[in-house]
Amino acid sequence: MSSIGHVRNYAVGNIVRRVVGFAMLPIYTRFLTPADYGVIGLLAFALAFIEPLFGAKLVTALPKFYFEVASERDKRAVIWAALSVTGVASAVSVVGVIFARGIGSEILFGDRRYSLALAIFSVTLLSRALEDTGMMYLRMHERSRLFLAISMIKLVVQVALNVLLVVYLHKGVVGAVLSGAISSVLIGVALTGYVSHRELPAFDWKIAGRMLQFSWPLWVSGLAGLYVGFAGGIYLRIFGTLGDVGRLGLALKFASIAGMLIWIPFSQHWEPMFYRYYREDKGKEKLQIAFIGVSALLFVTGVGVSIFATPVIDLMSTSSFHAAAAVVPILTLGLIVNQLRGFFSFSFLATGHTKLSSILQYITAAVLSVSYVALIPRYGLAGAATAQCGAFVFAFVFSRVLSRQYYDAGLRIRSLIIFAAIGVVACASSNVLAGQEIATTASVILRAVIFLVASLLIAVTGIRSIKSVDESVFDALPRPLRKFASMA
Repeated sequence: MSSIGHVRNYAVGNIVRRVVGFAMLPIYTRFLTPADYGVIGLLAFALAFIEPLFGAKLVTALPKFYFEVASERDKRAVIWAALSVTGVASAVSVVGVIFARGIGSEILFGDRRYSLALAIFSVTLLSRALEDTGMMYLRMHERSRLFLAISMIKLVVQVALNVLLVVYLHKGVVGAVLSGAISSVLIGVALTGYVSHRELPAFDWKIAGRMLQFSWPLWVSGLAGLYVGFAGGIYLRIFGTLGDVGRLGLALKFASIAGMLIWIPFSQHWEPMFYRYYREDKGKEKLQIAFIGVSALLFVTGVGVSIFATPVIDLMSTSSFHAAAAVVPILTLGLIVNQLRGFFSFSFLATGHTKLSSILQYITAAVLSVSYVALIPRYGLAGAATAQCGAFVFAFVFSRVLSRQYYDAGLRIRSLIIFAAIGVVACASSNVLAGQEIATTASVILRAVIFLVASLLIAVTGIRSIKSVDESVFDALPRPLRKFASMA
């Protein structure tokens, strides 16, 4: 299979794995309350926070060390170090969470009603670690079709279990958590069996030690990123209600669609290309074109999600979730800006200043915390969304200014500002012109017209920006696009 085929399968597989949560929304929003949905979000945060501290997850080190060693035995030792060290540490963590489930539930939710759900969900500490290691093994050996097939199987199994446990058996939060745990355990065990069958056991303490030494700084940095991603739910639980936590979780599901569809496939393909273009004479021009192109695609997708969030959420959920739609646009803007920050963070990675990325993450976390405390008590859900978006914009600006001291790719953000302005106007127009007083069909049609106009404006701006960077790339575009951009 060609490299393009592998990239396509990995991209689709990763999207499928992430779309599981989105596929659950029609079920969750119909058969769970906003408070129940908030509980699931806080459980995910708690386990994700425990994982880097006590899970000793070595999957990030697996490809680096696997391709560095020469002998087959050492390669097997790398794989088994990841499986055994991560497996044992994660299993111990699971036992600890199960024994402390009552106290943990009281800390997270203010009572012990959800101690069983916490205990069940803790099993995924081990199963997801094994699952991630197995999926990385498939990627290292370019078994992209199997990677895609397993991703599809997990999606089908988890949806089926949710229908059984949540819809038919009415198990609520416990049913939703149990479906995720069962599907993860099945896939984790199957992948571990597959790897064990292909790789005879081997272990080397020196290799395991080097892998731990490589991984722990990434865990420390990841904690800040995890906090940034989940802290809104914690502060809403403290200063607001569990219902608002659930509504924020639903809004974030929609806001993350643009990244899931555009940024994740792009970054998986372009991450190694960044280093290649960093060393080329015309690498800066290529990075600028990539920045403009992916920015335009992100904003087109983000505008579409933001404009249609209201009718979709109204259709798929009960009225108690409808307030989530109002904060989707601002959350989408923040997430897009945060993803594009990766272009500037690359300067730190390419020049070996990786600590600056970690420091910036913790600065962002500090700014976010202050913003949450200032805005959530007064504005609730809207305050949480505004605080997150503001913190991400701050991090973007700070990264851009700081990165120029190490590697200046000359990335122009003028087009980005125009994209954002078009998006803001489009979302505001859809809310004003396609409000609740208009019939549903007319509202959807009007939103579609607004989205089409905004998309065309973003496309014209993007194409013209690309032309200003490199006319040869513009000339290589299909003639209708060139002609349209010139006429508009």
